[in-house]
Amino acid sequence: MRSLSDEARVFGRMSIFGILVGGTYWFLTYEVAGTVLLLGFGFAAGLATVANFVRSRRAAGDATVAGDEVAGAESAETIPEPGWAPLIISLGVGGLALGAAFGPWLTIAGLLVAIAGGASWLSAAIREARSAHGSRPPDPDGG
Repeated sequence: MRSLSDEARVFGRMSIFGILVGGTYWFLTYEVAGTVLLLGFGFAAGLATVANFVRSRRAAGDATVAGDEVAGAESAETIPEPGWAPLIISLGVGGLALGAAFGPWLTIAGLLVAIAGGASWLSAAIREARSAHGSRPPDPDGG
């Protein structure tokens, strides 16, 4: 398991967990739906492990063929700032869901919070992309 990437190890552990818990759940309850869901989770995580393993082997092989000394090194993608924006979006979506039970005011508040979080994350991503490509925002004077 040492040659696996971190992602493949996590998916492998999730696969083992899902299959063991699904089997145990079946013998304790004989309930079909929960057993199918747990085993499906375990097998899907196992499939993700295999796919991740194959991808990392191909990337290492391609890098070796190309003469790259850092074979298998993965590039890290940056997360657009602000880092709290996904949390704000999820709180807004939660407010939207609770609005179905508690009334339209919570729905409206959740919608506004989700839109504000999404707008801040999108504007930060656009600024980051523009700076990465070396472009400037358009001049408001037109010149």
